[in-house]
Amino acid sequence: MHPESSRMKSFCLGLSMIFLLSVGLVDECRAQDPSGRPPGTTPKTKKPVVKRPSSRGEPQPFTVTLTVLTEPGESTVYINGEQRGVTNAEGKIQFDKLPVGQYSIGVRKDGYQPLLRGFQAGTESPTLVFKLAPSLDDVIKEFDRLAGEGKLTGPVTPNAFDVVNNLAGKFPDNPEVKRMKGVLATKLGEEAARAIARTTADLRAIKREDIASAGEAARIGGSLKPDDRRLQAQAAYLRAVMSLLDYYAGGSSSDPNGNQNGDGGASGSSLSSLKSELEHVVELDDAWVAPRYQLGHVLLESGDASGAEAVFVKVTQLEPRLPWAYVSLGSAYNAQNKYKEAIDSFRKAVELDPNLSAAHAGLGLARALKGDSREGIKDIQKAMQLDSTSGLPHRNLGLVYSQIKKGKEGKKEIAQAVEELKMAMSKNPQNLEFRNKAVEKLISDLEARKKK
Repeated sequence: MHPESSRMKSFCLGLSMIFLLSVGLVDECRAQDPSGRPPGTTPKTKKPVVKRPSSRGEPQPFTVTLTVLTEPGESTVYINGEQRGVTNAEGKIQFDKLPVGQYSIGVRKDGYQPLLRGFQAGTESPTLVFKLAPSLDDVIKEFDRLAGEGKLTGPVTPNAFDVVNNLAGKFPDNPEVKRMKGVLATKLGEEAARAIARTTADLRAIKREDIASAGEAARIGGSLKPDDRRLQAQAAYLRAVMSLLDYYAGGSSSDPNGNQNGDGGASGSSLSSLKSELEHVVELDDAWVAPRYQLGHVLLESGDASGAEAVFVKVTQLEPRLPWAYVSLGSAYNAQNKYKEAIDSFRKAVELDPNLSAAHAGLGLARALKGDSREGIKDIQKAMQLDSTSGLPHRNLGLVYSQIKKGKEGKKEIAQAVEELKMAMSKNPQNLEFRNKAVEKLISDLEARKKK
């Protein structure tokens, strides 16, 4: 084939292929949806996807854990004035995730003074400690009122001791509670001291129940102030006085002048016990005259007039203005037949207290025993005028009459002695001025003499 013909044939074949391709593309385009999807299909609706910013890598607010400790427990905690919880019985509560910043932390509990504290929450987990002080204003006023009115202990209610005792159990280390305990202990000691002063003057002037009450006051005072030796001594002394009253109530084995004659009364072991009790009190407070004074009387009752003299001399040295001490010293001298010394001692008592009946009665007996019965009787009659309730002048006058012997062994004087001694016993029902059993024996002896 000619080359020219061959090129023409190839050219025509190429044109045919181009035409066929063009027709196919047009048909395909006509068969598609404008959106590019095949015809007859409907697109599905989808929700738009919102991408949230991830916290990963982004800074977050810094928080701390706050621990609050309270004393006492079960206290209410406030943060910025808002109640946020109550501590447990041990006084603890925690607040988690507390953002850093400035806060005010308050703690409250009924019966206590509230506390408020500023707090800066930083980068560390803190612990705050709150110790609430008791709110005692109303209680203090109540205590002061009761103490001022003398309502110190029971059985009257309310009383100052109950108030203090209740507070001491709850707040033992509170300074105000300690102050109230000291105040009450002092007042109770003063109450006991007033009763004690009466026991060293004249046991007839105080009732047994008053001594018991004073002893209880001293005991309670000592429990409030255990380091106070005087309060301890007061309580022990008043217990001893109660024992002494029991001894007196049982009679005595002493004669009217204090010389033991072995008849009736309490046993020697009772006197020994009393002596030990009082010596213990003296050890507790060596400078206190009251236990020495009673110790001297116990020695006199036991027949140890010399020992009693030494004790009473010491009492007069410790308390030179105590007239009853000189009366007792004079009795110790009389018991030893030291009448001159007895007269001097009784005169000192009269000088200190001219109206003290016992001093005049003792002076009259000493003067009569020394031999001056006339002046002695005058002194005793003066004693009767000063205290008509006392049996002591009648006893001493009976003793004086019993010593006088005129005509037929002084039967008239013996009758007068018996009369006075019986009068003495009638005025001494509790054996507090002397022992009636000893007087009874003397009356028996006088009546026997009268019959001779």
